[in-house]
Amino acid sequence: MAIFSSDERQMLHDSINAFLRENYAFERWKKLARGPEMEGFGRTEWAKYAELGWLGVALPEWAGGAGGGMTELGIVLAAAGRHMVLEPLLGTIVLGARAIEEAGTQAQRATLLPRIATGGLVLAFCHAEPGGGYARDYVHAIARQEGGEFIVDGEKSFALGAHAADTLIVSARLGSQAGPLGLFLVPRDAGGVRLNVAPALDGRLGATVSFAGTKLARHARLGDDDEDRLATIDRLIDRGAIAACAEACGAMAAVTEATVEYLKTRQQFGQALAKFQVLQHRLVDMSVSGEEARAIVHAALQALDDNAPHAQRAVWAAKVQTARAARFVGGQAIQLHGGMGMTDELAIGHYYKRLTLCETLLGDGEFYLKKLGVAAVACAVA
Repeated sequence: MAIFSSDERQMLHDSINAFLRENYAFERWKKLARGPEMEGFGRTEWAKYAELGWLGVALPEWAGGAGGGMTELGIVLAAAGRHMVLEPLLGTIVLGARAIEEAGTQAQRATLLPRIATGGLVLAFCHAEPGGGYARDYVHAIARQEGGEFIVDGEKSFALGAHAADTLIVSARLGSQAGPLGLFLVPRDAGGVRLNVAPALDGRLGATVSFAGTKLARHARLGDDDEDRLATIDRLIDRGAIAACAEACGAMAAVTEATVEYLKTRQQFGQALAKFQVLQHRLVDMSVSGEEARAIVHAALQALDDNAPHAQRAVWAAKVQTARAARFVGGQAIQLHGGMGMTDELAIGHYYKRLTLCETLLGDGEFYLKKLGVAAVACAVA
C-alpha cells in the first residue's frame, strides 16, 4: 500500500494545482504547444516538476522518489488534465518507470529510476502496432539475438512523446513471431530507428516508430532472461488506462467550471444565460457525470494500490464510465459555449480534444465494456 496519508494526498493535490494555476495558464500552454522547438512541451517545466518531486512521486525512496502509488499518480495526472499539461508524464512516470521497476534487472533499476526522478530521462512506451487495434498481445516486431546483440525489426503505432523521448520502451517477440514477448530499451537516436512525428488530436506531439535492423546491446533488454512479458504489459496498459481516466477527470472538472463562468457572463434577453433553468439543469448533469467518473476512478486507483483481486475489472469499469462522461461533458461544454467553443481562442475547444483523446487512449469504452462482458461470462461459467 502507498505510504501517503489522506492529508498528504490533499497537500499534493493542492500544491500541484496551485503551481500550475500560477505558472501554466492558457497563454503559456499556447506558447509551448506552438513553440518553434517542435518538442511540444517545456523542458523548463519538466525540470521544475522534477525539482518539486512530481516525477518521483511513485518511485521508491531509494531511487529519489516518494514511495507513492497509483493514487498519488492519479492526483498528478488529474492536475495535468485540469491544466492541459503537455509534458510526457504518462509515458515517463506512469508507463516507462513502472516497466523498468517491474521488468528490469537490479542494475537497470538502480541506473535508470533515479534519472527519472531527477528529470534526466524522458521515456515513451511503444507497444501498439498497425493493424492490432487495442489487442495487447498483437506484436509482430521481432528481436533476433545475434552474438552479443539484439537486432530489432518492426513498426509501432503512434505513441505520445516518442518524438522527444531519450529512450523508447519497445515490445518485441524474441526470435520469431511465435516467440515470447520482451521489452527493450531503445535509444531514440539509435541506428535504424525512424520516427514519423505528428500531433495527436489534442495537439500533443508523438510519433510512429519503425525499426530496421536496429542493433541493441544485450543489456538493452529489460530483465536478463527470456521470460514472456505479456502479463507485465497487461498490467502496464491497465495503469496507463486508469491514469488517462484520472487525466480526464481533471479536464472535466475544469471544463464544467469554465462553462459555469461563461454562462454567468453571456447575456440573452437582458439576463445572464446562467439564470435559465434549462441551462442550469445541463450544468448539473455535467457536474454529476464528472463526479461519478471521479468516484469510480478513485476506487480503481485504490484497488490497484491495495492489490485487490478485482483491481483489473475496476480499471476496466472506470474506463467505460469515464469514456461516457468525457464525451458527454465535453460535448455539453461545446454546445453551451456556442460558436465560440469551436475556436482556438478559447481553451474549451482544446479541452474537448483532450477529453476525446483520453476517451480512446489505450482502449476506448466499447473495448473495455466487451472485456468486462467476457470476464463476467468466465466468472459465471466457473
